[in-house]
Amino acid sequence: MNSRLQHLLERWSDDRFTEEEKRELIEMLQSASTEQEIIPVLEDMWEKIQDEGLFSEAQQQTMIKNILDRYPGREFPVDKETGESMHVAHRNPFIRKWSWAVASSVALIIGVGVYYLYHKKQVETPAGVVQSINGQQGESSVLLTLSDGSQVRLDTVKNGRIALQGGTVAKVTNGIFEYERTGSEVQYNTISTPKGKQFQLRLSDGTSVWLNAQSSIKYPAVFTGKERLISVTGEVYMEVAQNPSIPFRVKVSGGTSVEVLGTSFNVNAYSNEQSVRTTLLDGAIRVAMKGAAPKLLKPGQQALTTTGNRPVQVFDNVNAVSVVAWKNGVFDFDDVPLEEAMRQLARWYDIEVIYQQTIPEVQLGGTIKRSLPFTDVLYFLSNVGLHYKLEGNRTLIILP
Repeated sequence: MNSRLQHLLERWSDDRFTEEEKRELIEMLQSASTEQEIIPVLEDMWEKIQDEGLFSEAQQQTMIKNILDRYPGREFPVDKETGESMHVAHRNPFIRKWSWAVASSVALIIGVGVYYLYHKKQVETPAGVVQSINGQQGESSVLLTLSDGSQVRLDTVKNGRIALQGGTVAKVTNGIFEYERTGSEVQYNTISTPKGKQFQLRLSDGTSVWLNAQSSIKYPAVFTGKERLISVTGEVYMEVAQNPSIPFRVKVSGGTSVEVLGTSFNVNAYSNEQSVRTTLLDGAIRVAMKGAAPKLLKPGQQALTTTGNRPVQVFDNVNAVSVVAWKNGVFDFDDVPLEEAMRQLARWYDIEVIYQQTIPEVQLGGTIKRSLPFTDVLYFLSNVGLHYKLEGNRTLIILP
């Protein structure tokens, strides 16, 4: 691979592409000489990925999916000659039918190389022991805070182990934090996410937890006693491990509590939302609020709780897939008011939204991938008739 081509691929991987560089890369990939040069290199990379076990089969499939998902509007037509599915990159001005090893689009050609060049070192790095560290809270870090106040930046742990207090050992495997060994002493840990990031963990009882941006969970490293009690803020999706002899209970900011009877559910409890919304996907939960009678939910129902001794409201036939779309990396704006959508975007892209006058009465529709740059989101907003201006990189002003 010549140095100029490699330089352009590196620029692409860091999202520093200029329009001129983009045109240059496309021209290079279109030329027959470059094609003869790059295809063998990337085919060799792909063979090494498979032969050397750098990525599991599941990771390989995820790799392909993530690269393709970076380009919305992709369809998979059928080749009339072979009857096989073809991958088409609509954003690129040309289509080439190459082997599955490098797929058939520039996006995948570049993506395979980038994954290999920049993730190979991370995968080959042996899993070591990472000691818990003291440090100031980073605004953009996923933080694990221990009982003594020390913190670990979980973003920096690449498939490694973490020695915690009281003989507890945790590990991060493919982005999932879980406990490998717990001590006998009860130690409360807190994991918090900043704006623009989400995180997945597994509690010591096997319960899986997904944290949305700007959210937190406080929990004991090992559950003891007659109940499993945790506290959450922001938005959390949970798949609770069943154990009828030790009930699972969630304390939510604002006074709401959720008693779990072995289930999967979502809690949206951001401080700038008007109410706490608890949505049940499977099993059963009981939602309570101080001064109000608790309500038992069935799958597909959503409970709304607010302060002021108001009763718990229950809504039927809620679109649960839309509610938990964030967990799968998607904004689902299915008939969502503009103001609510803007709060979601502000938490993810770390922006401030200001309305120059009144808030436009606009109901949005459709989905947006969270992997898109904010400039693409602005293009989406302009398509629904919104007028805006961007001051600096962080202040979005909605115009009348």
